[in-house]
Amino acid sequence: MSDRIRTFEVIVSGYADFEEVMAANSRVALLLCPEPDHSGPCEVPWSLAARTEPEEEYPTGTGESVVAAICATPERAERTAESIGALLGRPARLVEADHGELLDQYRAERGLTD
Repeated sequence: MSDRIRTFEVIVSGYADFEEVMAANSRVALLLCPEPDHSGPCEVPWSLAARTEPEEEYPTGTGESVVAAICATPERAERTAESIGALLGRPARLVEADHGELLDQYRAERGLTD
């Protein structure tokens, strides 16, 4: 795999309802950004969402899913997915996905814009 920065989704499925996903998302947010009031950008730009699997492009199970979108190298994305899966005690699936807003954020925070 190339070392260039890309966007990915880490998907953790099998939650019973939206409230359960939101509780899990809170835990993932603290994993991705342990000090929310830090100065400067997060090391890995990220966002969180919830998903009902049968309605989406990357089905990984039944029920509601935690979806963490991240901007990272493939190696870093794999480590992040493993960490999220371990934190939640469930399998985490990593897929490359289009999250151009995270790439824009990454570039802007690092002064890489034209």
